Amino acid sequence: MGRFRNILRNSRGAAAVEFGLAIPVALVLILGCMNFGIYLYFKNSMAAAIDETARSAILWPTPDDTQLTTNFENSLLTAKTFGSAQLAISHGTSTDGRDYVDLTGTGSYSINLVFFNLGAIPVRSTRRAFVQA
Repeated sequence: MGRFRNILRNSRGAAAVEFGLAIPVALVLILGCMNFGIYLYFKNSMAAAIDETARSAILWPTPDDTQLTTNFENSLLTAKTFGSAQLAISHGTSTDGRDYVDLTGTGSYSINLVFFNLGAIPVRSTRRAFVQA
């Protein structure tokens, strides 16, 4: 019985146990913050690429859909390495007779921590550009 009491009173190795319990939580927090920052970068890059593509859509001469798609992909820069992004283009005429182009960028960013994969978060950005007549 005395030996059992000595084992309970012994505190050697407590720091190693605490470190072993705390490091997974700290690692998940750090990786989560990094992934959230990359997600915000990807979302901001998508919005900037849509804005740049909308700006080029209103220039004269009016570019075709292939040129707009190329402009969108070139405007994403390094964000393409973090997630997937596609551009959908639709043309129409407003009620007052003005032609427009609707640009919709859709994509997803996959959150992958060391221990598990959280799946993909969708990213979407839209812009309407009125074409010069």
